[in-house]
Amino acid sequence: MRSTCLAAFVLTIASLADVLVAADLAPARPFDTTKRVPFTGSRVVGSPDPPAPYVIRQAFPNVKLFEPLAITTAPGTGRFIVAERKGQLQTIAMRPDAAPRPLLSFGGKTIYGVAAHPRFAQNGYLYVMTIQDPTEGAPKGSRVSRFTVDRTGDWSVNAFTEQIVIEWPSGGHNGGNMAFGPDGYLYIACGDGSGIADERQTGQKIDDLFACLLRIDVDHASGGENYAIPSDNPFVNTPGARPEVYAYGLRQLWKFSFDRKTGDLWGGDVGQDLWEMVYRIEKGG
Repeated sequence: MRSTCLAAFVLTIASLADVLVAADLAPARPFDTTKRVPFTGSRVVGSPDPPAPYVIRQAFPNVKLFEPLAITTAPGTGRFIVAERKGQLQTIAMRPDAAPRPLLSFGGKTIYGVAAHPRFAQNGYLYVMTIQDPTEGAPKGSRVSRFTVDRTGDWSVNAFTEQIVIEWPSGGHNGGNMAFGPDGYLYIACGDGSGIADERQTGQKIDDLFACLLRIDVDHASGGENYAIPSDNPFVNTPGARPEVYAYGLRQLWKFSFDRKTGDLWGGDVGQDLWEMVYRIEKGG
């Protein structure tokens, strides 16, 4: 009996060794790139190094920032506004000798995005995206607020000027980048609200704000909200859809910007394990 068990054990180990050797000898497949259509039409040339005669120089030697995540210009003022991740807004004059000055603190709440109104020089409106509650699924964990900046003397912001514009549930991917488009509307990135593999299964849905790029009119109010819906948003007449949605299927649109010459919208999306993405985003796409 003992010899029979020993023989069976030896046979099992030998079989396992054969399998491992066969697997080791099998040709490696590079994930599933064999299914991908080769991209051979790229017109990108050169390298990340600046071409001659350009060189990299420190433009603001007195500026030291802690984990800056977003920067915007304050139109008509000659200043930058910078958001640091751990809840601090700084303002910086556009001068080589400038140093950052505190503008507003959010008490440690994470800031993901900041955008100055196109008529900031007249109204002082500043839009800030914060994580109010990082708990996954917190109903109003992600928030975009409007603040009014006092531009007399050294700039300051009274926290009591806050007007909540829009909120959505928090999660591993909160989105957060914001920018005003050439059309004057505010564009807001919302992540898919999860940390892995579209756990909410919401990437291809338009009945919530997850995994979407929003487009809203912050100069008007409508329907009990502190914003209105542009009449040409792509899903305003789609039953069950959130009319704020401009584009969807965006896992975590971390940064985006508009081409100043063409008006094209480009965004950088966070990948899962292997690939990051850069998209040209179109209305309804």
